Order: sequence, then C-alpha cells, then structure tokens
Amino acid sequence: MALKRTIAARVLPGACYLLFFLAATLGFGQSSVLRGTVTDTTGAIVPGATITVTDAAGASRSATSDPSGTYSIGGLSPGTYTLNASAPDMALAQAIHLDTKAGTETLNLTLQVKALVQNLNVEAEGAPSVSTDAANNASAMVLRGSDLDALSDDPNDLADDLQALAGPAAGPNGGAIYIDGFSGGELPPKNTIREIRINQNPFAPEYDKLGFGRIEIFTKPGTDKFHGTFGYNFANDFWNSRNPYALQKAPFHLHELNGSISGPLNRRASFNLDVTREMDDNGNVVNGVTLDPATLTPTPFTGSVLSYSRWTRVTPRIDYQLSQNHTLSVRYVFNNDDVRNAGTGAFNLTSRGYHYLGRSQTVQVTETAVLGANTINETRFQYFRPDTTSVANTPGYALQVLGAFNGGGNPIGSSSDTQNNYEIQNYTSI
Repeated sequence: MALKRTIAARVLPGACYLLFFLAATLGFGQSSVLRGTVTDTTGAIVPGATITVTDAAGASRSATSDPSGTYSIGGLSPGTYTLNASAPDMALAQAIHLDTKAGTETLNLTLQVKALVQNLNVEAEGAPSVSTDAANNASAMVLRGSDLDALSDDPNDLADDLQALAGPAAGPNGGAIYIDGFSGGELPPKNTIREIRINQNPFAPEYDKLGFGRIEIFTKPGTDKFHGTFGYNFANDFWNSRNPYALQKAPFHLHELNGSISGPLNRRASFNLDVTREMDDNGNVVNGVTLDPATLTPTPFTGSVLSYSRWTRVTPRIDYQLSQNHTLSVRYVFNNDDVRNAGTGAFNLTSRGYHYLGRSQTVQVTETAVLGANTINETRFQYFRPDTTSVANTPGYALQVLGAFNGGGNPIGSSSDTQNNYEIQNYTSI
C-alpha cells in the first residue's frame, strides 16, 4: 500500500507537467487569420487597397485586396495589433487597434476620401532691386547667326522688321539705326551683317538721347580666306491678279541681283566687297474721274502708268591691322537711285509724274586701340553726302479736284538738294 502511494506521488507531478507542456505547445502552435472586405463610404468595393497590421514589437505584415475587395492576412500570432489601410486618394479615418485570438477573425474596413492638403512654404528673400545695368534691360535683344535668317532679305522690309522689334522710341522721330556705330547710313545687305543689337543699353551716357528704339548693326569684316556669295530674285505680273480699278492687268517686272566677295589682301589686311542691283518696272494704277472740257460731264478714267526704278549700291570695306593693338577699318558706300514716273497712281494722272534721281556717298573710318587689359579706345569718322534731284514730267501749274483726280503739272517743278554731313566720335571703354 505504501509502495503504491509512493509511485503515485512520483508519477502524478510528472504527468501534470507533461499535460501543461502539451497544452502550451498546442496553444503556441495555433495562429490567427484576419480577413474581411474593403469598401468606401458608399458601400462600393475597393480593389487594390493595401492593409497593414503591426504588432507591439514593430513587425508588420501586409496584404492587398483582390478585385472583389476581399483581403486576408494569415500567420498572425494572437496578440495586440494596429491596422492601417489605404488606397489611392483614400484611407481609414483612423488606425484600428485590435486584439487577435487563435482562429479566423473577420474585420470589414471602410475607407474615406482623403482631404486635399496643400503646403505653401514662404521663405524670406530680399525684394527685387531696380537696376540700370544693361544686362537687366527687358527689351534688349541681340540677333546673330541663325537668328538673322528669320528677317527679310529686302533692305526696306528689314528696316521695318527691326523697327517693329525695337518698339517705340523716345521723341517724335522714331527709332534710329546705326551702322557700325554711325548714324544716318543705308541699311547693308543682310548677308554682310554680323550682329544686330536692339535697345542694348538705353541709359548709356555715350548716347546723345535716350536709347529706346536704338538699332545697332555691325557688319562683317574681311576674312582670312576667299569667300563669295551670289543671289538673284525675280518676279513678274504673271503671279498677280488684275486690279479691279484697271481694265487690264498692270505690268510688273522685278529683277534683284546681289553679290559679295571677301578675302585677304595680305597677312595684315582683308577686304569685303558687296554689290547690289535692283530693277523694278511697276505699273501704278490710276483711278479717277475727269471732266469733259466742253460739257463738264464727269467721266471715269482708269489706266496704269509704268514706273521705272533702277537702284545700285556698291560697298567696299578694308580692314588693316596697324599694329598688335591698333586696327583700322575703312568703308565706302555708293548708292544710286533712278525712278521715272514717280508720284503717279491713285488720283494722280500721268502728267503729275516726275523723274527722281538720288545719289549718296558715304566714307566711314574707324580706328580701334587696345590700351590695356580692360581699356579700349575707339575713334570714328564719317562723311555722308546725299544728292537728290527731282524734275517734273510736265512743267506748269497743278490741278487738283478733291475726290476726283489730280492733273496738270507737278508742283515739284525742278529741284535739287545736296548735303555734306560730318560725324566724329571717340569712346573709351574701361
């Protein structure tokens, strides 16, 4: 009897320990599964939502809702977790804290549309300062290289394009065009232009007036290798329609030739020669009302008057290096403009035409001296001589009937004008 009690006393505690160990082992081996459906506030399913659970130690597990909005996260040990869920532009109103147990638990989630959040960072910066530096001039413009291709090849149209780019000028005379620093010159051919500066520095003290509307054109010097160009442009009345005020199409013929050549003269000198010839035969349409001399009956008069225009320009230039720090540039411009039957067309009859002959010669000399690492002195001299002559086709008095016609002679009669202009400049840049 005593032996049985002794065995029972020894076996019973061991059995209890064994049962407790097995129960703990079975309880530890069981896991929790969290599943449910993700919807929005209207009850519509939300596929592709991300659900994340994080335990107290910071370890997390995630899952994504399937096309039916269902999610499942398995392998969770029973315990306390924090759950978050989100989708594009959607999220839980707040994180969910839950205690999981062994087995499967169902937790349906409702996502809300995120509030629009905008962040505006304001940093302390200095206020913009007002500067008269040429680099801060908003209207300044420099055209060179391929930029010049967008401009017109015709000198008159080119001048209009540049005036439009320069904008309004200070004063009643409009913008001013300077060729190689000289005023009053003829616009050079576009292929000889190196650079165009517009409103570069309106407040520069070297200008005799405010520099708005100022256009500076710099031509190309001679090159160290021979180079030449040739251009030809033509047009005729084949491409024109008949003016509705004329019984027949007005004649028109245009021929423009331009050629240039540049190259070295020796190791210190180079040259550039440009020649332009323009021949224009243009029919000016006359549309007026004349009176019968006997009955004074108004009689419509239409017709065209052929106006002949011949324009020639020759521009040679020589650049010579006097020394290492001194360069001399000499440029000569000859212009000849011959127009017959000028002033006709519209209400002006043929008798109101006149012959215009304009001729100008320009000599420009520039000496540039490099006086130091940061000092340049430039001396410029220009002689400009325009000579114009106008002779009326029909001498005599002029007859003008407002709104009807202009007949008789041209009041210009016979006139001529010759001017001699001299210009000298000296600038030192430091």
